[in-house]
Amino acid sequence: MLAKLYAGDLLPAENRIKGSREYDALCRQSLREIEEFTEKLDEETQKEFEALMEHYLELTYMEKTQTFCDGFRIGAAIMCEVFGGADREAAG
Repeated sequence: MLAKLYAGDLLPAENRIKGSREYDALCRQSLREIEEFTEKLDEETQKEFEALMEHYLELTYMEKTQTFCDGFRIGAAIMCEVFGGADREAAG
């Protein structure tokens, strides 16, 4: 695991949900709705909407990054507690 992390083979930010028909269907539906919506807009408003969506995606990326880091920290803290607790029990 550490070798993969070091080599750059672990890229959790690039993972996508696999094997979920519901997720795939919602993605297709969302793309369709965005296309249908933008077709109704004039060129200037389309550019504004694209900028809005870009900012939304940037925020989403930041939130996912923070969530991943928080989850990792929580998992590491649990492991420290588990192993620390095992050491205390063995010593007592």
